[in-house]
Amino acid sequence: MKPLLFSHPSQTARLGRWALLVPLLAFLCGPVACRDDDPDDPSPDGGTQLVDAGTGEDAGTDAGTGEDAGTDADAGTDGGVACTPSGWVDTPPDLGVLQDTSLDVLVRLRAVPGLTVQENPNGANVPAGYRLFLLRYNQPSDHAHPECQRFEQRATLLHKADSSPMVLSTSGYNVSTGTGRSELTQLLSANQLAVEHRFFPPSIPSPADWSHLTIRQSADDFHRLTQALKPLYTGKWVSTGGSKGGETVVFFRRFYPDDVDATVAYVAPIAKRNDERFVTFQDSVGGDAQLACRERLWAFQREVLSRRENMLTLLKSYAQAQEPQLTYSQLGYELALEHGAIETYFAFWQYDAASRCAQNIPDTTATDQELFDAMDQQVGMSSFADEGLRNYAAYYYQAAVELGWPQPYDKHLGSLIHFPDTDTGEVYSPPGIPYVFRPQAMPDVQDWVSNHGQRLMFIYGSHDPWTAAAYVLGNAQDSYLYSVAGGNHNSRISQLPADQQAAAKATLNRWMGLSPLKRAPKVVLSEEPPVFGPHVPPRLREASRN
Repeated sequence: MKPLLFSHPSQTARLGRWALLVPLLAFLCGPVACRDDDPDDPSPDGGTQLVDAGTGEDAGTDAGTGEDAGTDADAGTDGGVACTPSGWVDTPPDLGVLQDTSLDVLVRLRAVPGLTVQENPNGANVPAGYRLFLLRYNQPSDHAHPECQRFEQRATLLHKADSSPMVLSTSGYNVSTGTGRSELTQLLSANQLAVEHRFFPPSIPSPADWSHLTIRQSADDFHRLTQALKPLYTGKWVSTGGSKGGETVVFFRRFYPDDVDATVAYVAPIAKRNDERFVTFQDSVGGDAQLACRERLWAFQREVLSRRENMLTLLKSYAQAQEPQLTYSQLGYELALEHGAIETYFAFWQYDAASRCAQNIPDTTATDQELFDAMDQQVGMSSFADEGLRNYAAYYYQAAVELGWPQPYDKHLGSLIHFPDTDTGEVYSPPGIPYVFRPQAMPDVQDWVSNHGQRLMFIYGSHDPWTAAAYVLGNAQDSYLYSVAGGNHNSRISQLPADQQAAAKATLNRWMGLSPLKRAPKVVLSEEPPVFGPHVPPRLREASRN
């Protein structure tokens, strides 16, 4: 995962001479017109529209003063495209069926208007006491105009009991169709509703108007689905997610604070545009105890970039050896290599452990292949290829529009960096898709948390770079923030010290109306859903293919 920054025009021009960004027309062009760029006029944004932050009407209203603060559902959503009536008519649910507990849950689910249900269509091995359902829910592409285009949002449901707590979960990206149970689902022996984020296939309108991809439209998705299923699931509800999923469930609470009873967000950042806090954090991550590891990583980066030509040869061979063969049209090989070297430092602290620094980061005397392989294992060099960028196009667009982006951490590499300040959302965002950055979107959410938030729990890892942009609780009521010492982007409640674990679990049980348990259910983190994200290391990414 990695949010957006816009480079200086001089940097843009310099990048343009080296990396011609070819629009990914087949995948990305929807009803927003894709520009037929002149190939003799290379541009790093591939046709995206850069707007000076804070100068337009879309800059937002005063944070925390109303539901539409800077992110109203209709903000910039017409995309210049006329409404095509869908013919969809919302029908009221038959509560007599939905609330009849004598009926099988499958019958009741199929009575929810707009919901398509299949029970365990792939024959998965379902945990004892659960039933697995694959859901598709009919949603408006633009909630301000539900009579227009619609799409189906994918979700999975692990059903345990009608009155048990419901864990509403999301990765903020795709949804796994497997049977993974989140930490909260395991702790609470709860039902679990896992939801795919809009614009991640197959939960994407066709054709796609990307201006409908906003945090408010996403919150509206979760609101409609939650309200549709609450007549069946009458227990307490808690929303949860990690990383972008953690961001997503906080955004949902900001716009619909009463839809769920509580929220537990893991390693959820709230970044700024070109966020300098990430540079400061990475300079000293781990403190004096990890100075040797930081120096080893810096030396590794310098060695990779000092062997640039050899590394480029290996990258091209790597691309040709993949099946299907990888292409690097959007970034180009030069930029992909440089960004891979830069991102290795970030990715190591995000997903690896200081205890494995010497094991996973080679000495400067290593062979070219050993250096390249280590870089690939940390960031996945395929994630910089066109297919890797397409897979997370929706994330990069969101970063360009609202989520923000860490300031690139490359100054320490000096002249070895040929394209400074280009490891940015401007370069990664979908070519040909115009966007307007909304500078008040994230401050508005932070202000809501600080001034109106209730029953929020944040879990961070002290070594995870995303902790640089952690939420501030401020005056949030009955809310808590915990940090796993030495933890990375996979930090969990069950990794906290015993006393903090006990406190967090007691709070969670209280929120869910459960009696304290003499022995809390055992959490097996390997049973959680797979990890999704732009630069997830291959060792973790493989588990996400299902």
